[in-house]
Amino acid sequence: MKIDTGTPLDVTLVSEGQDGPQKPPPRKPRSEPSLQPGRSREPRGAFTPGEGDLVADRYRIGPVIGAGGMGIVYRATHVELGATVALKVIRPDLAQSSSIWRRFSREARALGALQNRHVVRVNDAGTLSSGLRYLVMEFLEGIDLRRLLQERGALPRALAVDYVIQVCSALGDAHRLNIIHRDIKPENIFIANVRDSEPEVKLLDFGVALFLEDAGQLTVPGRGVGSPQYLSPEQMQNPSGVDQRSDIWSVGLLLYELLSGSSPFHGLNPAQTGLLISKGPVPRIEHGCPDLAPELAATVQRCLEIDPKKRPQSAEELMRAIEPFSKRHTESPAPAAAQSPPPKRGLVPRWLGFGG
Repeated sequence: MKIDTGTPLDVTLVSEGQDGPQKPPPRKPRSEPSLQPGRSREPRGAFTPGEGDLVADRYRIGPVIGAGGMGIVYRATHVELGATVALKVIRPDLAQSSSIWRRFSREARALGALQNRHVVRVNDAGTLSSGLRYLVMEFLEGIDLRRLLQERGALPRALAVDYVIQVCSALGDAHRLNIIHRDIKPENIFIANVRDSEPEVKLLDFGVALFLEDAGQLTVPGRGVGSPQYLSPEQMQNPSGVDQRSDIWSVGLLLYELLSGSSPFHGLNPAQTGLLISKGPVPRIEHGCPDLAPELAATVQRCLEIDPKKRPQSAEELMRAIEPFSKRHTESPAPAAAQSPPPKRGLVPRWLGFGG
């Protein structure tokens, strides 16, 4: 299975919670020094870099390929290596926000610590001469699971399981480093093209990740962190009091949606959705997938238990439970038409569009 991206990327600037393009408002330049005084060719008169500028003495800025809730993302080229990268900068209008700085730093810290092939790779980080923080990440082409679900509905079951196994691989490494993602959802699961191989999962957006050693310092009990539809019951109550089992809940919900084509929760607003999640029980997946293997259905329901002690206790345990339903364990490959591969196109990943 291969996603063909032979055509140029069709890039649209989008922002979280808005329908149309968003341009960051202009701000006056700040006087903070560059990380490399005297070497950077960043324009001193501009608060954000422009196309053609050389920043950090090594990245030639290309077009803006995304702007949103936290940052602006540029397509850039490493001038020495010739490699295309994604360079994300904090939005100028949020440069004074301490919470945004913490979130940006948290994402850099998490991505820097993780070396799993299923986590988007960060290559560099620093501060521009304007004072804005930046991240340099691998440039991805493919499609995120939200778009894939919108276009194709429920995925072939073995394919859905394969994707979730790869998510679990990424989370297993994160959890071993005491990092809880806290925002697992289809938008943050990207199916990236891989040359001469099948597409593979990349886990995105560690902007609200929790480092367990910092628990209690970054969030306030009772204040939600993450996307309401995918929050575990305990994360709704106390975002800084969760452990890896909260991510297991969200992965279970992701698997539910990939297998059935829809979420079990349909609140009219975030508050009502939260009430449905916290009250339980979750509608059984068999209602929408009556021919689903009983063992797989039971695993999905276990992930969505209100009591964390009743869920799989680790990403590895969940992987072992669903592995028998992966493509590797199917008796014979389905015909090509029945495999329903992702659409053959190149898309800018959501984390580029929404800036984390």
